[in-house]
Amino acid sequence: MGLFLPVLLFVSNLLNYLDRQLFTALFPILGPAYRLSDTEMGLLGSSFTLSYLLAAPLAGVLLDRFPPRLLLAAGVFVFSIGMAIASTASGTVGLFSGRILTGVGEAALIVVGPRLLGGGQGSGMRLALFFLALPLGVASGFLLASRTLSDFHRILFLPVVPGLLLAGMYLFPVERRVREKTVAGGDSSSPSVVSRFLHLLQDRRLRTLVFLQGVTFFVMGGMGVWLSVYLTRVHHLSVKETGQISALSLVVGGIAGILLSGRLCDRVREDDRAGLLFLLSRTQLLALAGVCLVLVAESRPLLMAGMVFASGALFGLNVSLVVAFLRFSPSPLWGCVLGGGLFLSHLTGDLPAGALIGLLSTHVGLKTAVEILLPGPLVAGLLAVVWEGARERLPRVS
Repeated sequence: MGLFLPVLLFVSNLLNYLDRQLFTALFPILGPAYRLSDTEMGLLGSSFTLSYLLAAPLAGVLLDRFPPRLLLAAGVFVFSIGMAIASTASGTVGLFSGRILTGVGEAALIVVGPRLLGGGQGSGMRLALFFLALPLGVASGFLLASRTLSDFHRILFLPVVPGLLLAGMYLFPVERRVREKTVAGGDSSSPSVVSRFLHLLQDRRLRTLVFLQGVTFFVMGGMGVWLSVYLTRVHHLSVKETGQISALSLVVGGIAGILLSGRLCDRVREDDRAGLLFLLSRTQLLALAGVCLVLVAESRPLLMAGMVFASGALFGLNVSLVVAFLRFSPSPLWGCVLGGGLFLSHLTGDLPAGALIGLLSTHVGLKTAVEILLPGPLVAGLLAVVWEGARERLPRVS
C-alpha cells in the first residue's frame, strides 16, 4: 500500500473528528443562541450518533459491492454537505438535519478506512496512524471553538470546503482503483449478508468486543457532548479556557495512547487472543482511573492529569478494539463485522449517552449526572473483558 491513500484517510479522519468536537464544543454558545434545553442539546448530540450507527452496517454491506474509493468519496461528500447545512441553519430543523447527514457520511469513512488498512501483523501502527486523527481533530475542534469570533456560523463552516476537496481526491488516481476493488469480498462463494452479521452475535469473543466498544463509546460520547458544559458549569472555566485545556490534554494523552496501543498490538502475536484481551483490560483500567480522577479533581493540574489519562486510554481502546475485531474474524467478514459492531456499539453506547446525561442533569444537576453515568459502564466493561480473557486462557492451562 502506497502513501497516498493512508495520508488521504488520515486527513479525512482528521476533518471528521474536528467537525464532531467543534460542534459540541460550541454547545455553550449554540444552546442560548437556539434556546436549547439540556435535554435538547443531548438529543442533538445523539441525532448524529443515530444516523451514524444506522449507516455503519449499510456501509459494511456496500463495501462488498462497490470500490472502496467510491464509497469513501461518497461518504466524505455527504458529511461535508451535512456540515454546510448545520453551519448555516437558522433553526433546530437545520441543526438536526445537518447532523444526521454528517453522521451518515462519517460512518462510511470509519468502516471502509480500517478495512482497507487490514488486520495482519503490523496493522496496529497503520490503524494507530489512522486514529491519530482522533485527538488531533478533537483538539482542533476545541481550539476553533475557543476563538472569539462574533459569528459562530463561520466557525462551523470552516471544514466544509476542505471536505468537498477531499471527496474528489478519492477518485484519483484512476489506475489504483482497479487494484483496490479486490480488497472487498463480493465473490459468489462468500457468506451471505445475514450470516455475516449473525457471526458477530454468535461468536462469544466478538460479543465481548461489542460490549466493550459500547462501553467505551458511551463514555467518550458522554464526555464529547458534555465536557465543555461540565468544565464551564462545574469548574467555572470560560469557553476559551475550556478549549485550551481540553485541546492540550487530549493531544498529549491521545497521541501517546493511540501510538502506544498500536505498538503494543503489533507486539501481540496474531494468534494470541488472550494476550490481546489482556491488553484491552489494562487499557480499560487506565480509562476508569482517568475518568475518576477528572470527577474528583478540585485543582486544575489534577483535572488535566485525569483528562490526559482518560483520553489516552479511551482513544487507545479504539485502536486495540479494531485490531481485535479484525483478528477475531475471517477477512471476508470484516466489512459486516466492523459495520455491525459499530451499529451495536453506538446503539448501546454514545447514542443514549448525551441524552441520558442531559435528562438526568435536568433533575439532579450535571455534576451528579456525570458521576453516576460515567464510571459504572467502565467497571462493567473491565469485568467483561477480564472474564473473557480468563476463559480464553483456560484451554491452554488444561
